Amino acid sequence: MPLPQKGSELRVKIGGAAGLGIKAAGQTLARAFVNAGLEVFDLTEYPSLIRGGHNTYTLRVSPRPISSHVETVDVLIAFDRQTVDKHLDEVIDGGAVIFDPEVTSTDGWLPSNRIRPVPVPLKKFAKEAGGPIMANTVALGAALGLVHFPLDTLAESIAAQFAHKAEEITEQNIAAATVGHGYVSKMAGDFWMKVEGLPDAPRRVLVDGNEAVGLGALAAGIGFYAAYPMTPASSLLHFMAAHERDAGVVVKHTEDELAAMNMVAGAAFTGARSMCATSGGGFALMTEAFGMAGVSESAVVVGVFTRPGPATGMPTWTEQSDLRYVIHAGQGEFPRVVLAPGDQTDAFDLSWKAFNLADQLQTPVIILGDSYLSDNRQSVPYFDLDAVMVDRGKLVAEGDVADHPDALGEDGDYLRYKVADDGVSLRVLPGVKGATQLINSYEHDEYGWGQNGEIAAERTAQNEKRMRKLQLARKLVPPPAVFGADVAEADVAVLFFGTTKGPVLEAMRWLEPDGVKVAAMQVVTVWPFPADDVREFLGAAKRTVIVEGNYTGQLQGLVREQCLVDVDDTLHRYDGRPFSPEMVYAKLKEVADNG
Repeated sequence: MPLPQKGSELRVKIGGAAGLGIKAAGQTLARAFVNAGLEVFDLTEYPSLIRGGHNTYTLRVSPRPISSHVETVDVLIAFDRQTVDKHLDEVIDGGAVIFDPEVTSTDGWLPSNRIRPVPVPLKKFAKEAGGPIMANTVALGAALGLVHFPLDTLAESIAAQFAHKAEEITEQNIAAATVGHGYVSKMAGDFWMKVEGLPDAPRRVLVDGNEAVGLGALAAGIGFYAAYPMTPASSLLHFMAAHERDAGVVVKHTEDELAAMNMVAGAAFTGARSMCATSGGGFALMTEAFGMAGVSESAVVVGVFTRPGPATGMPTWTEQSDLRYVIHAGQGEFPRVVLAPGDQTDAFDLSWKAFNLADQLQTPVIILGDSYLSDNRQSVPYFDLDAVMVDRGKLVAEGDVADHPDALGEDGDYLRYKVADDGVSLRVLPGVKGATQLINSYEHDEYGWGQNGEIAAERTAQNEKRMRKLQLARKLVPPPAVFGADVAEADVAVLFFGTTKGPVLEAMRWLEPDGVKVAAMQVVTVWPFPADDVREFLGAAKRTVIVEGNYTGQLQGLVREQCLVDVDDTLHRYDGRPFSPEMVYAKLKEVADNG
């Protein structure tokens, strides 16, 4: 098994019924480890139900950088018997199961020579501390006691978690964690795993992908955010609403997705940097207005965070099956840019860059993510705020339009859609003296008059003007990112986009001890497609693989279409679950061995 050596990192899974605060408890534990200087990555899985069902939270902790979850766990915290039945096989040999014997039956799985049972009266201790709802906090303390980890950083994390509540709540939860820690510490003397903090490690920030997108948008100076809640984009609406007053952002919970898209286009017209976000189903409802943003050349940013489809599909699970959809969405032809972040750092960087691209190109820009990015947290270095630049492109925000004669027609009137070599006209905001603004969803002439848009020469000129933006976009968009060995010297080259980045990079680290050299390319800008870079990368490789989370091979199809080449092998996943590094490792090893 290519996993890191036993004991070199800690993997904990918490499972139980919805409503037990499993995710909140897990994130409290994650924050404790980050505060101790360790790296963490978490994975939350829950069914697509309004209420109820089996929930899990998996936390991976390591003293070295990590970039994904893994398939096995060292410690399973089972709040019910169903957790044992579903996840006992994931516990490694010698691992432990923490459970409440008053709640979880031991019939059929204990005694065991393979795992160590850790019975803890979770409910009893929780009641003594203040209430049965704190059974999860008792369990967190027990988990730390099992791995000989001090309680102080968990106490700090609990204090942060309940900072907005009465002090008594914090005290009760710390008391619950303390009793769990002390109880298990006494019985864990010979347990093989010991986790230690790294007090001198650089400080890290623990964020999920939606928070990273939100922070990137705030760094870019967003002025308006509108959305209708839809999993997994909903938490971005919550994030923006929580910070609207401090950041000076107008946040609107709209009546539906179409309204959100229309409002965002309207806000962009006034000069506000504006954004909406949804999932694939919501984007389908937005598409009419998305096309209007295209023909009106509105500088909008749209987050599309995908989940398995079609239709409602599997709302709380993940997939990368909307790649082709976002590239082609909308009637007719108009340019757009599609950026695909692979992790939280990408999400921050590409978000503020998306606003610049929208302004520079005066066209919609899509941030394409998925549930694996939106829902899960990772410890990452502090985001580089010094790198953030604001570029509003060809924009006149005040003054007199007469001072810009190049933007005027022979009659002296402002030409909002003046034909330009690069496809981008000077944009003048409402309120600039002397400029009449004509904006609608019709084809139009240079002034914006819709009745003239049906004239063949006007239609051709405006259509070609807009489409020339793709040529400019190719000079502005982020290029592909490359990792690992030089592609000419690598045993295998792997191509991917989006959140397969984490599992791929993790698998590459595991392959190093095997002597397998891997070169990797992440397609960061999926549209316009970086055909020259991809063609050169694949052309220099000995063996090639594409890894993507869909059935039809949408990235592979783009490579065929745009580069006129194919790859030697593929790895697809479309069951709603993210790739694991174990899966990627096995595929890359197989391809390399057979090369």
